[in-house]
This record gives sequence, C-alpha cells and structure tokens, in this order.
Amino acid sequence: MSEPEAQSEVSPGAPGRQGRPPRQEPPRGKKPGSSRGIVIGIVGGLVIAGIAGGVVLPNIVRDKPPVVGEESTLEVLLPGDINGALPTLDPGTSKAAVDDAKNCKAPLGWVTLTQRNGHGGMVRIRSGQYLSPPIKLTPTPQRVAIPYPAPYPVGRGVLTLLGEADQVGFYLTPGGIQDVNGTYSINVRWQVRNPCPS
Repeated sequence: MSEPEAQSEVSPGAPGRQGRPPRQEPPRGKKPGSSRGIVIGIVGGLVIAGIAGGVVLPNIVRDKPPVVGEESTLEVLLPGDINGALPTLDPGTSKAAVDDAKNCKAPLGWVTLTQRNGHGGMVRIRSGQYLSPPIKLTPTPQRVAIPYPAPYPVGRGVLTLLGEADQVGFYLTPGGIQDVNGTYSINVRWQVRNPCPS
C-alpha cells in the first residue's frame, strides 16, 4: 500500500475525518446509475409503442364504418306486416330472411324513405350482404323492409343508402336523416328479443 493510500484510510474517529460522514459503498449487485438505465429503457419502450400505435390505429379506425351522430334504432317489422312488406324486398335474396321472420327465428327490420322537394330518383339499401331492389322515391313516405345487417343476436350493424338521388329523407328512430346525397352509411342497433312475442 502506498503512503498516500495509507493516509486516506483513517479510522472514523481520527482527527482528519471529523465533520465528514463515512463514505457509503453502493449495495452489492447494483452499479451507480443502473436505475437510470431502467427508466431510459421504459421511456424508450413507451415511445416505440406510441409510434407503433400511431401507425396501426388509424388503419384500424379507417376500416370501421363511419359513425354519423349517435346510433339509430332499427325497428322490428311485426309478424302481421310481413306479407305487406314483401313487394319492397328482393325476392331472390330475401327468401331465407322472410322464412326466418315467419318462423320466429329472426325478424325483419324496416326504414322509411321519402324524396324531399319532389326531385325523384332511385336508391337501394345495403344491409349486410343484402342489397334491396331499386326503390323509386316519391314525396309520399315509403316503408321498406330489410333483413338485419348482422346476425340478429349481435344487436348492431350498418345500413348504407346507395344511389344518385339527392335530398332523400332516410328515417330511422330516433328522428330522421334528411338531405342525403349519394352513398350514405349509418350505424344501427336493435334490441334483441323474442321475434314473435306471444
């Protein structure tokens, strides 16, 4: 041991060390600054997760149907009204849905369409995989039957109005959606219940 090192190792009660606290050794297994490395690692991970979320999330949101205000309610077509609604349905693609409604498996829904200001025009309604026949709009409101846009127990789906007509009144509950021009999608919900209450 060299002389300067020997002089620096003075016992705590020695005159040269008075007024100074004893030097503390870092705990074994931990190096000074190791907690700083952990914090830097956590912050870096959060930044990377934020960047990944910023890239991925917009693509997920973009694939979802647009939400126009609040969800509207798609009303149930009562069993006694099914036969009267048949002319508004596509006979080829709605047969299974009509049979399900008549056999109390899943009801049909309905919306009301009208042409404001007498402009006239043709539209169609897409409800899930179903596409209605062309509907000639008139100033007189028309009740149009449609299958639900998703399996009935799901309780939510999307309706899309297709066509070149403008100033279309597209009515659901609550309220109505008016002055629709061109393609227009709306999220709908429905209360899942017994299709044929006794």
